[in-house]
Amino acid sequence: MKQRIKTMVTSLALAGATVSCMKSGNPVEHTGVTGAITKLLGGDTSQTKVQYVPDMADAPTMKPQENFIEPPEGSVSNNAILYPKTVEEAEANLKNPLQNDPQVVALGEKMFNTYCIPCHGAAAKGDGSITDVYPKPPDITSAAYQARGDGFFFYRITFGANIMPGYGHATAPHERWAIVHYLRKLQGVSK
Repeated sequence: MKQRIKTMVTSLALAGATVSCMKSGNPVEHTGVTGAITKLLGGDTSQTKVQYVPDMADAPTMKPQENFIEPPEGSVSNNAILYPKTVEEAEANLKNPLQNDPQVVALGEKMFNTYCIPCHGAAAKGDGSITDVYPKPPDITSAAYQARGDGFFFYRITFGANIMPGYGHATAPHERWAIVHYLRKLQGVSK
């Protein structure tokens, strides 16, 4: 609203200044448009501080770290994590880089209890506390899920599926791999 009023006042002042300059027949007499605006507003043209063109404070701004230059096609950031495009590709190509040791499994249990229990339940049977409101998730300890590769679970935790949200934004890759180790413990499978 302030910007709109400012624009209207500036437009009226410029129109008035133009008319004033035309009436006098001598636009130099008012020391340019700024002087004409000052005179129009009843000010002293010898001490004018009126700003004719808005400065950088009124200019459109960029967000921090925003860049209008597009990177070259096919370029990859030097710190990018490249994920497979599909869950099938992830299952075939991604292998758990973490060793299956008690510390990793403990981290996986902590992360599972934080993010997964509400839907999947403590035993990953799909009997979480919100299943009376939302559709029941699958039992990920079943034989069908035991046969899945670690990359499948990592991809699903990262990007989600169906109504399951992805948790890639909230967990680091090593935490997701730790969750996979914990899932294998719940399944009774060691891969």
